[in-house]
Amino acid sequence: MHEVRDARPGRLKIFLGAAPGVGKTCAMLRAAQLYRRRGVDVVVGLIETNGRQDLEELRQGIEQIGRTKIDYRGRQIEEMDVAAILKRRPELVLVDELAHTNVAGSRNPKRYLDIQELLEAGIDVLTTLNVQHIESLRESVAKITWVEVREAVPDSVLGLADEIVVIDFSPAEVIRRFEEGKLDSSPHARLATRSFFTERNLGALRELALRFAKKRPARQILIPFDGSPAAIRAVQHAISLARAGHRASIVLPNVQATPAKGNSDNADLQAERGKAILDEAGRVLAAQHIPYRCRVVTGKPAEAIVDAVEQDQTDLIIMGSTGTGGLANILFGSVARRVAEQCKVPVTLVK
Repeated sequence: MHEVRDARPGRLKIFLGAAPGVGKTCAMLRAAQLYRRRGVDVVVGLIETNGRQDLEELRQGIEQIGRTKIDYRGRQIEEMDVAAILKRRPELVLVDELAHTNVAGSRNPKRYLDIQELLEAGIDVLTTLNVQHIESLRESVAKITWVEVREAVPDSVLGLADEIVVIDFSPAEVIRRFEEGKLDSSPHARLATRSFFTERNLGALRELALRFAKKRPARQILIPFDGSPAAIRAVQHAISLARAGHRASIVLPNVQATPAKGNSDNADLQAERGKAILDEAGRVLAAQHIPYRCRVVTGKPAEAIVDAVEQDQTDLIIMGSTGTGGLANILFGSVARRVAEQCKVPVTLVK
């Protein structure tokens, strides 16, 4: 078995809510205090407390990185100082409001790009997000609320998350907190309570958040590889997912026929043949810094693939639509169909 591991990127944990006021920032700060008590080096990159005393108290004791000031239309706007965080190099940083758009002149146009930069530097991040800001759900949210959401986070960014925690709050409680002025005392916020923040809207958004959180990104992708052009296309598809932000490990099984009993020479020859085929895919993945493992297995193609899926706890299978050699019959009507029928794991067929 061959394995390639790049330097560990930071881990991302998202506190997801149906709407403002459900307690995402509060939950993030409580989690940060737990990490801090365990000896983790935690800092605040940016937290929006809006003057709330409970959040100010929860933030006590956590080092805060100063914000950078940017001149914009005659005013100074404060944004997160990414450079200062990278220089400080904490183990964990708190960054509120993942969907925030940075002011013109900032290091990055979007806060999620700031966070990606921190993750690439190996810094873990806790952040918050409302479900209406998820790119793939914008249309659904507009149909529910009749409100167009301008700021959105690409789903590929959420695919980077190691954990998504839904902060569940009853719609009636959220409305009560807004009406009592516990979250934002501005007239605009109270007006929003009567339009956007209705029990009907919040209930539907809550269901969207819970449903989305169940769709976990693929962490382990299995690609049966026989060296054929179709198998190479399957590997290239996995690389395109990685470039789009999906972070997963690749398992590459090569299926060889079961050797005759007692014929160890033939078994060794098959193992060497399979390894030589897998080396080709391994070089491509290693060049892209994508972690992978190679394995030569024996048996009938469909059965061997199903066994590998179960053994490696695979989240997604990517297969070429045609093949040669050990996987000569990867077609819609044969191996791929049997794999799809026998596995609960999604199968992506690449043509």
